[in-house]
Amino acid sequence: MVSAPSFAQGNTDLIKKDSIENKNDSTIKKKDSVALVPVKPNVSYVKSFWVDSKAIVASPFHWKHWEWIAAGGVATVTVILFTQDAKIQTFAQRNRTSKTNTYLTYILDPWGSGLFSLPTLGIFYGYGAIWKNDKAKETSLKGFEAFILTGAMVQIIKELSQRHRPYSNTPSDPWIWDGPYHLIPNASFPSGHSAGAFAVATVISSSYYKTIWVPIVCFTLASLTAMGRVVENNHWASDAFVGSVIGFAIGRLVYHGSYRRLQILPTTTVGQGVTIIYHL
Repeated sequence: MVSAPSFAQGNTDLIKKDSIENKNDSTIKKKDSVALVPVKPNVSYVKSFWVDSKAIVASPFHWKHWEWIAAGGVATVTVILFTQDAKIQTFAQRNRTSKTNTYLTYILDPWGSGLFSLPTLGIFYGYGAIWKNDKAKETSLKGFEAFILTGAMVQIIKELSQRHRPYSNTPSDPWIWDGPYHLIPNASFPSGHSAGAFAVATVISSSYYKTIWVPIVCFTLASLTAMGRVVENNHWASDAFVGSVIGFAIGRLVYHGSYRRLQILPTTTVGQGVTIIYHL
């Protein structure tokens, strides 16, 4: 015979169990960025370069409907810029000043070349190592990976396209493309500085998106770096735009790709522990 207290106790246990499971489900939904990738430069981190490189090459085969729409929008803007490159160059050179040159040379260019951005990532890692902050270390490592992979992709496209820079001809001509294997290297398309700046900016912004000023500062610096390449007459506007898109895309893939592949989540359903989820 079941006494009333026992029955009540059973209901109480069920309620507690449901409460724990609901809390755990809520925790899993919230903790979608917990130690998901290597946080030190070990073998797993080195392997991630190869894994993410393959993902970059294969990504168009897995695009969804909205991604194809976005790609079409990028292609449309690129074609429009191609037709306006010469006019944009003329406008930029006409309004160029000595003060602008100073800002570009000593502030913005170093972000795209890695002179400022890579040490910044190093600071992130140092902070994470000292204060035991895995998020900061992860940001540093993924930012460095994005920068390297972006540089490699940009260099391949440069070699295949061999577009002349704005200063290469007199008068400037945005329609000269020598194609692959040309003896005299022409590396205007796409802009490597723009790509590198956006790759690092995207990783940092993705990691700290809840701190609203971080994405604003990162993407402002990256955008100014891209525009600066046009003002300096080193690139056409279309070069800077395509480079920025490449950096943004690879930065997102490198950062978010790791989250789709591996998740390490806390669990309290039966005691304490973690749940490891690997997505193929």
